[in-house]
Amino acid sequence: MTRNRIADAVANMPMRAGSFWKQDAQGGILALFANRKVHYAFQTRVAIHAACDVLGLQDGDEILAPAYNCGSEVDPLVQAGLKVRLYPVGKDLRTDPARIEPLISDRTRAIYVTHYFGILQPELTALRALCNNYGLRMIEDCALSLLSGKSPAEGRTGDISVFCFHKFVPVPEGGALVVNAPDLTAAAPFPRPAPGKVVAKIVARSTLVNVLGSTRARILKRALSGGSGMTEPDHVTTDEIDDIPGHYYFDPDLQRRRISVVASRQLRSFSVSDTIKIRRANWHRYRERLEKVQGVEMLKSELETETCPLIMPLVVNGRDRAARDLQARGIGATPWWAGFHRNLDWTGQDEAIALKNQVLSLPLHQYLSEDHIDHIVSALQEVLSS
Repeated sequence: MTRNRIADAVANMPMRAGSFWKQDAQGGILALFANRKVHYAFQTRVAIHAACDVLGLQDGDEILAPAYNCGSEVDPLVQAGLKVRLYPVGKDLRTDPARIEPLISDRTRAIYVTHYFGILQPELTALRALCNNYGLRMIEDCALSLLSGKSPAEGRTGDISVFCFHKFVPVPEGGALVVNAPDLTAAAPFPRPAPGKVVAKIVARSTLVNVLGSTRARILKRALSGGSGMTEPDHVTTDEIDDIPGHYYFDPDLQRRRISVVASRQLRSFSVSDTIKIRRANWHRYRERLEKVQGVEMLKSELETETCPLIMPLVVNGRDRAARDLQARGIGATPWWAGFHRNLDWTGQDEAIALKNQVLSLPLHQYLSEDHIDHIVSALQEVLSS
């Protein structure tokens, strides 16, 4: 799609109601958190770790978390000394209170709820009622749904909600912890500065990817570190299942570190409304093109008016090979959430395991044109037919 055609598509898409549209030009992403008890962390996982302290969770307390998880969001809970027990998540991605309630025990103190791919959980009211009935706290993970909702940065149901910025905005890092429960306080949960060397490294890597592309950047990185430059596996093998990548595990040195000045400045000048419209337009273009591709199943066949998608998630047989082949063509496809946190009990979680083994993500961010999407779908079709 040419720039003019993108502009026309954006201009013709319906606006959502809400005061944030007026704030957009004034405060960017940070305007979404106006008049809320918000604290900005170096990473979302840092915010999650801090949430355990704010909620008063103690070593050995149990928290129920979704079996369909990345691992990086669960590890801060483990590092905080909590016993993480998984609850089932099916292909509909729905967090079902009826499947959670039987798992609640005398040790349970909180429930962790995740919004997937920008899609807000439909049972939030019932989940809140479940927590209230049992005296439990709720952590609401909005890392993938920052720009969804009647007013983006929705996340108002959990006692605490956490957000991620770099998934939607070209910033080096940054997340938010929002305290919703009126009985909770979080006085300066992030007193430590962002680690300067880590920020510089992230910025340098991002610049390299922008110049060379992700595939060439990975090859150069391995060559400079003495590697072969060939594609390496994204995760290592344990005795029974593939582990998550090592960098997904929580780094204790990041505890209580706040967002960097570099990231916070960029967030103030970012256009929220344009991003939402373009991402939604890209999702619809994908749906149109993917209808002609054999061997692909869309996890979500329709996009609600209030959803701003993070990626285009697909169920694909031979997902890992397809991801490698697309990456070799310079396409930023990923085997979404491949690997399993080694300290969790995955017994009986067949539905979530299937999702972790089969979901392929395709990029649909705001910097893609219609022509880019057409190229990605054509490449996917070739890869799946080879």
